Amino acid sequence: MIKIFKSHLSLCAFTTAIFFFVHNADARVETSGNGGFSCNKSNSSYWCNDGKCWCNHGGWHEVSGKTYHKTVKSIAGNPENSSESSENVSGNASGVPRAVAIEVSKEKTHVKASDITVSGEGKEGFWDYGVKVKEGTVILINSTLRNVVVGIANKYGVVEMQGGSINAFRIGVNAIGEELGVSSTEKENSSVGGAMVFPSEKPQLENTQIVASGQTPIGKRTVVSLKNTNIKTGKKAISLLSDKGAHIKMNGGMIDFTDGIGIETGREGKVFLRDVSIVGKGTQEPEVDVHSVNSAFYMSGSDGYLDVSGGHLDIASAHGLLMLRRDNHAYIDNVTFIVNSDAFYGMHFLGEIVSDSGKKAIFPGKAAVHLKKTTFTVPNSVALYSSKFDTLVKLSQDSKISGDLLLRAEDNSTVDVLADASILVGGARVDESSLANLRLTNNSKWILSRPQQEKLQALDSPEESSISALHLIDSSLLFEKTGSHISDGYQTLRIGKGVGTVYSVKGDVNFYLNTYLDKGGDLKDQKTDRLLIHGDIDGQTTVHVQSVSGSPGGFTGSGGNNQGISIIQVSGAAEKDSFQLSGGYVALNGLPYKYRLYAYGPKSELGKANSAQRLVEGKGDFWDFRLENQYVKPTVPTDGFDFPERSDGFILPERIVRSVVPQVPTYLLLPNSLFHVGLMDIGNQNKQLETLRMNAGGMLEIHENPALFLRGYGGHYRYASDLSALEYGYGGYLRYNAVKAGILLKTLESADNVVSFGVMGSYGKLSLQPKNVKHSEESAFDKWSVTAYSTLQHDAGFYVDGLLSYGLFKGDVVTLARGKTATLKSKPLSVSLTGGQSFATGYEGFVVDPQVQVVYQNLQFDKARDIDNFDIEMGKLDQWVARVGGRLSKAPTGSEGINATSFYGKLYLVHGFRKKQSVHFKDAFRLGAFGSSLEAGLGFNARLSPKFVLHGDVVYQQKLTKAGFSGASFSGGLRYQF
Repeated sequence: MIKIFKSHLSLCAFTTAIFFFVHNADARVETSGNGGFSCNKSNSSYWCNDGKCWCNHGGWHEVSGKTYHKTVKSIAGNPENSSESSENVSGNASGVPRAVAIEVSKEKTHVKASDITVSGEGKEGFWDYGVKVKEGTVILINSTLRNVVVGIANKYGVVEMQGGSINAFRIGVNAIGEELGVSSTEKENSSVGGAMVFPSEKPQLENTQIVASGQTPIGKRTVVSLKNTNIKTGKKAISLLSDKGAHIKMNGGMIDFTDGIGIETGREGKVFLRDVSIVGKGTQEPEVDVHSVNSAFYMSGSDGYLDVSGGHLDIASAHGLLMLRRDNHAYIDNVTFIVNSDAFYGMHFLGEIVSDSGKKAIFPGKAAVHLKKTTFTVPNSVALYSSKFDTLVKLSQDSKISGDLLLRAEDNSTVDVLADASILVGGARVDESSLANLRLTNNSKWILSRPQQEKLQALDSPEESSISALHLIDSSLLFEKTGSHISDGYQTLRIGKGVGTVYSVKGDVNFYLNTYLDKGGDLKDQKTDRLLIHGDIDGQTTVHVQSVSGSPGGFTGSGGNNQGISIIQVSGAAEKDSFQLSGGYVALNGLPYKYRLYAYGPKSELGKANSAQRLVEGKGDFWDFRLENQYVKPTVPTDGFDFPERSDGFILPERIVRSVVPQVPTYLLLPNSLFHVGLMDIGNQNKQLETLRMNAGGMLEIHENPALFLRGYGGHYRYASDLSALEYGYGGYLRYNAVKAGILLKTLESADNVVSFGVMGSYGKLSLQPKNVKHSEESAFDKWSVTAYSTLQHDAGFYVDGLLSYGLFKGDVVTLARGKTATLKSKPLSVSLTGGQSFATGYEGFVVDPQVQVVYQNLQFDKARDIDNFDIEMGKLDQWVARVGGRLSKAPTGSEGINATSFYGKLYLVHGFRKKQSVHFKDAFRLGAFGSSLEAGLGFNARLSPKFVLHGDVVYQQKLTKAGFSGASFSGGLRYQF
């Protein structure tokens, strides 16, 4: 509603037009020698009392460097008290006219004014008009109009102002044209089914580059062009006013208004702004004043058009955009728009006017606003407010509207919000008589936030939002994330009025909400954001539950329609898979345990929803989507117990163990897998040392010269745990491939012994995947290591090999449900000591080489954070390993020296020694044992030349205990002797 006060500016087109029908009786007109008219330029000094330029005869005129300064009292009295009534415009009761500094009238009359100053002294001496034009053309260059009631008044004319400034009491620029009207065809194209739509083409300014041609636009359309001009207006004033089809274009510059209006469009008025900064400040009211017209943009008439591109608007204690009446359009492109007030609205759509006598006039409005690449922020109030109005608001190309409350619709309003690749922030309120429909497409987001202002918090149920319908296409609905340890203040979104499909989704649609994960149960004990849909739904939505930090967890029971936490309810048609958790689960914050989403409803195998848990409106059956614990299924029931069976077929064991997220099995398998590939590395390092000290026949051989060697190896293994499923025991598959290079640096020879020293470097790739774990995926890790070695050889055949290895390990754990869940890093350290003795059997060239090896392994893991918000603390882990066995070599099959080849077989028993160890994901999780295994293999050594030796083998490993590794590996390499 808008009140009209006599002391305030009139909003009617008639009162703004009356300026142009006043005859200036004080103008002096001189007759030229040929009988024509000439322009009278005051010959007084630059400081004159009433100097003016008035031209109405047609022709070109130029004036520059003039100052028109008013010192005598104007007939209008105090400019701040003057109104735009016909009485005051005409003058006083005696018919005394208004004071005009520059006046141009009649077609083909042109005035070019450069460096002109129009000014007055305070509230006594002021100009009623700085420049007044009717049908003529005026070009102002670097001119100043100050202390004027109206800066520029233009009807049917053309005015161009380049640079300069205007400081006016009532109106900065007033442009009035001739109403062109809107054809019935245009009317039909502007609406579909009563809803506002955007025209297929934006209106354009016909003559954007104005020249003083003296030609009036077709249809007597009024045009004003401002370039880099600054406009400042005072209390209850208007900076720019376009009415009755007039066009105003402003490029660059600034508008500064106080307690008034920045830009107003009347009937068919059109305003184009390019890169204009607007600053406005009104009087802060204690309460929201829906009657106030203080605003940056005020579209008071019908069929108005506003086109704003670029620039910045900072508005305080005024509306950002105020719309009345029908068929107004506003395009706002690439603008930063801030409305900072708790007593005004960002966009105010109003369909009721109240006169000063209190009489109401209903003008149901209809309007459309399009934001493109624009940020529209209302931090302390309502961004979109509609009363008795049909509104279409469209956002595109990364636009954003945010408010302490996004939307409020009252008194038979309809608000349609279309967001394309854009963001909406804030809650929504829609009364019973109104409709609000939101449609989000192309990765748009609606973030529901709790109001912070006391005025909005004082509303009934401030934590609740409501809209009539929500349609999402490849977009997201999000509840603002809460702080930690929050047990109240959660939000609820209600959608629909019980009729038809009120929630529909298509494509990749996501819904984010906050939940205090605990045992749930009774409604009063549940703490969560909720979505309540009163009507039918269509499509599938992925639900992301954001566990509130500090959630205690808790046993939600053995399953049932009154247990756990209700997060979504639907009164109409739905399916059991209409809402699905992302990855199929949500993890308790700080812990790796899973909650699942169970659907209870008319067609659910779990049974119907519990009426005592109902929160959604309506009667009869409804759907209830509830968060409940998921539990570990035992492989087989034990000890003869009878276990209760849930309606979904799950048998609840007597010992209740919560399921963990799918990445945890990988974390639990990784330490033993790293120990195993560490032994593979050590085993292949020992093989390198064997090739250094052995000749092709398998006997000891002294090498005084340095040697280089290169080796590749790999294998596939299965791990079995000694822990049960109820103890989080998991099997797994691992694959490891590596390459190793080394050099013999030094050989020291004594009478009976030879000692050799060297270094090796290796790189390996480990792939690991848990066995029979839903949503698990193979994870890959990289391992780098450097090894220093020494070998002692005795003439009697005895030898000792020593290895010291240190490395780096890094890799990402991935699952099908989450993708990358964490990056794990470790620093493996190992020490190995091997002793053996070679014996020639004397039987067909066989050589026996018994061997004993002791290995110490240490893993130091860095702390990591899982994507499901729990810490991964694997800490320091170590173990001892004994390896006992030997090998049997056969004499070479070829000639000695060149092309000599020998074969060998080997057999080893491997056993790990360590105490029980655990890793921590807040709770402790025990690791499975490393176990014992038997290794058997075959290999060969072949001398290709005096300098090159080729070797290779294959090994099969079989676990001997419940826990352990089974699988096969291969290796091959080349040694070059300098």
